[in-house]
Amino acid sequence: MTARPYQRCSCRDPQTGRPLGRKCPKLGAKGHALGWFYRREAPRGPDGRRHQPEEGPFRTRKAAEEHQAVTLARQAGGVRALDRSLKTGAYLADFAAGKIDVKPSTHAAIREAVDLYWSPALGHIRLIDLRDRHISEAIRAMMQINVPLPHGEESGDVLKRLLAARADDERRELAPGERRHKKSPKPLSPARIRRVYAVLHGALEAARRSGKIASNPCDGVVLPRAQKVRPLPWSAEREAAFRRALARSTAAAGRELKADERQRAWANPRLRPGPVMVWLPAHTGRFLDYLDETGERLSALFALTAYCGLRRGEVLGLHWPDVDIDQAVAFVRETGGSDAPKTDAGVRAVPLPVPVVAALRAWRKVQAADQLAWGRDWPETGLVFTREDGTPVAAQWTSNRFETLAFRSGNPPVRFHDLRHGAASLAKAAGLDSKFISALLGHSRTSFTDSTYVLLFPEVAAAAIETAAAVVPRAVATEK
Repeated sequence: MTARPYQRCSCRDPQTGRPLGRKCPKLGAKGHALGWFYRREAPRGPDGRRHQPEEGPFRTRKAAEEHQAVTLARQAGGVRALDRSLKTGAYLADFAAGKIDVKPSTHAAIREAVDLYWSPALGHIRLIDLRDRHISEAIRAMMQINVPLPHGEESGDVLKRLLAARADDERRELAPGERRHKKSPKPLSPARIRRVYAVLHGALEAARRSGKIASNPCDGVVLPRAQKVRPLPWSAEREAAFRRALARSTAAAGRELKADERQRAWANPRLRPGPVMVWLPAHTGRFLDYLDETGERLSALFALTAYCGLRRGEVLGLHWPDVDIDQAVAFVRETGGSDAPKTDAGVRAVPLPVPVVAALRAWRKVQAADQLAWGRDWPETGLVFTREDGTPVAAQWTSNRFETLAFRSGNPPVRFHDLRHGAASLAKAAGLDSKFISALLGHSRTSFTDSTYVLLFPEVAAAAIETAAAVVPRAVATEK
């Protein structure tokens, strides 16, 4: 490696045509040189010849000297020199392609974060030049997506690149006759930005561990505050307010709405007090009774979810060899896509209460009759829940069917996934501890279960606080 950095330019000898480089007489002129450079020792090639690649350009001699010192220290410690030609976009693409140890859905989320956000925003920057200010600028641009700009203000370059990447959703395969559509017109939530950021942080941490960068530039980034969403119970007061708002919205149409129109109005998220709503035990009982009264074919599927809190993919991926009805237990091992559960804790044994055991026994007879009717055309999937022809039940159809049944049962609206929150809250109301509830849901941390999934029903909370208040001795009895 040369003793010190040097300047060079792109001038050529007029007679030989060779670059003058460091010998140009005009190097002293301001702005003539391309910058500062230095050469480092690299491993000899197969032919044994010495190899000294050039590093640069750097804006100042000091910057070149600092980089040279870092390179010397790394080589002295047996670590290869930083690659100055590697762009952030190329590295992130390789990182995403190499994530073969995750579920397909997780891999798709990583690819989306890279292709839709980080490559357009940062892909042109050399990986070793990436700084926290670049990442912070990209995050600020994400916060401006689908948000009207102040009058007279124009979009920045980063925002323009992000909007261009979102202009057409190329990720999914279109059905025959379907046209491509733009991405969601809603602004990105802080929680969504945090999930996208987590992909970049993980990728850059892997780059740091492999020696591609000296430190992780994400360490100095401040993220937008994401408000934690807590489940809310459908108390009598909340349900009454919802019914009044629903009546106003349907009356605004000025005519009698059809059944599907009434359901759409009922399912409007803007009428709910919060994004995650949970039925009270009375609501859950009313819903399950409605399924029995109407002879809903897949009532056992909804009963299993409401009582035991399985994820949608887990309940659809359940196989009969993993269900022991006599011992009242189901073993969750895979999801509807034949993948492993979301986490290692998701592989678990789920105890089945008496109502679920009875529903599964009745369902098995229905499925056996279907199999007999279809004969050789029945596919041997071994799935617990199937359509009448034996094919798997579609995930989106399950959610849509649940919404229809919940509407018809006369209950306030919740999502299919909210049954999972309800199952956790039922277990809490029954006096079960957090460790059991966390294991029931397949969570790896009880703190996550308590903070995100479990709520206290009003009646349970009232009884608990009265019990606590009764501990305090009072001279005069108080009346309600």
